[in-house]
Amino acid sequence: MREVFDFSALRALALAMLALGLWPAAPARGQAATGDVAAAIARLRSRLADNSAQEQHCLAGATQPVWTAALATDLKALQDRANQAAAEGAAAEAQRWKELARKAEILQARATVSARSGTELFQSQEIGLGCLDRFAGEREALRASLEVAVADPTAYGDSLRQAREHGTAGLRQDLVRLREQSRALSAQWKQTRDDATAGAQGLKADLDALRGRHTVALESEPARGLADPVLRAAEALAAAAEAWERERATVARLAAARDDAERRRAAGDREEAARQARDYWTTAERLLARPVSVFEPTRTGTASPGAGGTP
Repeated sequence: MREVFDFSALRALALAMLALGLWPAAPARGQAATGDVAAAIARLRSRLADNSAQEQHCLAGATQPVWTAALATDLKALQDRANQAAAEGAAAEAQRWKELARKAEILQARATVSARSGTELFQSQEIGLGCLDRFAGEREALRASLEVAVADPTAYGDSLRQAREHGTAGLRQDLVRLREQSRALSAQWKQTRDDATAGAQGLKADLDALRGRHTVALESEPARGLADPVLRAAEALAAAAEAWERERATVARLAAARDDAERRRAAGDREEAARQARDYWTTAERLLARPVSVFEPTRTGTASPGAGGTP
């Protein structure tokens, strides 16, 4: 009876310590993964905010000459109005307008000094477009990651673990496979495009799967630069297949057309769809023609292709 009593008391003490949080317990794997995803969501939101702030700062510097020129135009109109009112108005109004005219002259002089030539304004527009382009890739990647992390934490956790354990090795391998798949499909289309839509659907599914597996890796700018040609080529092939499908659909419209106007519209739509398909296909072929070495892992010393790390 004594041994039973001691065991029961010990068990009760252990349960009490656990309930009070005094018993050390290792965190469950699922809890750790949930914590990783929660931290990643906070990090993604912070990076998105930084991206937006940097873009706005870049745009502010690029568009300043445009706003300066617009200010000079507005001040000139204000000065003309003030001079006219001062000449036509009563004494009190004339004095008020004269004061305003003098201030406008000072502001206009400052604006004129700060204003730039038309060439510089055009350059500022190019700089502004460059700002938008510079931050767009990171913003899109971060938003895609945030959507996955919020909608499917398990999938994002798997992608996070893949990036930590293997770096970009898995991404590189998948890119090579997707590139070869795209080249095979494009070569097949040179013979026949009867099943272009079916082939493109399979390619698009593999493209989406690649992005899902490597969501975290693609948050890195070097990784996006590595993947961009292959991903864009696959996207272009999928778009070409959709355009060919629209072109085929216009054949039925042409056959069922009841008047010349309807036939002209259908013919125009068919030509436009065919043109888009050719453009998409040409873009894909150009991207796929790049050297294979671009997609091979960089070897430093005796590092293996499967070593982890960033590109």
